[in-house]
Amino acid sequence: MKTLHILRKTIDPLAFEAIQSDPRAAVLLIQDAVLTKGVFPVETYACREDLNARGIERAFRPVDYNDIARLIIEYDRLITC
Repeated sequence: MKTLHILRKTIDPLAFEAIQSDPRAAVLLIQDAVLTKGVFPVETYACREDLNARGIERAFRPVDYNDIARLIIEYDRLITC
């Protein structure tokens, strides 16, 4: 089962632990979570609009709202923190 972890704020220890224990997971950073400087061991996406609103660039793969909708459909399970 593929899980998409949607993070809205900078990473918390419980979320990071859950992400590390699931090799089929992916992470979507939205809102203030795009400010996260950590590295995730899985595919990581960041909302392009939130990156632009904060005037930052990150090494995460930027996605727009259409991409986010596609990711939500593509994954079997969603966890939002």
